[in-house]
Amino acid sequence: MPANSEKTGVEKSIALYSSLPPNEVSEWLSGSIEDIDSAILFVLATWSVPSTIAFVKLTRRLANTPASPALLVCDIDKLSSDADKLFGNLRGVGETFWIRDGQVVASLRDYTSDEWGNVVDRNSEMLHAPPS
Repeated sequence: MPANSEKTGVEKSIALYSSLPPNEVSEWLSGSIEDIDSAILFVLATWSVPSTIAFVKLTRRLANTPASPALLVCDIDKLSSDADKLFGNLRGVGETFWIRDGQVVASLRDYTSDEWGNVVDRNSEMLHAPPS
């Protein structure tokens, strides 16, 4: 297989661990969130067991959510050094960000508490602008 057709670590993780159909999750390669209208951005550390577990939990939950929003996955090791300005301190545990109109509107940094599912279930509320 030619080198340019090999899957990245993120693509492999998506294929192995995502419960979502392939067309509902994609690798995010950009360093800017300004062009994102409405999506969930998951920061994956392929070397981290907690990050992989969080990804499995998130995609299972989203797979059972009607009209699940787009899920973008980025590699923590490929983020620019100024990513902390956008996302704060990333520890490689599956930090997740809800982005609406190019802005982070919510985040989830801990999939070990019982409350993580309640946060994910509020997708619609977080990703849709309030009526004007």
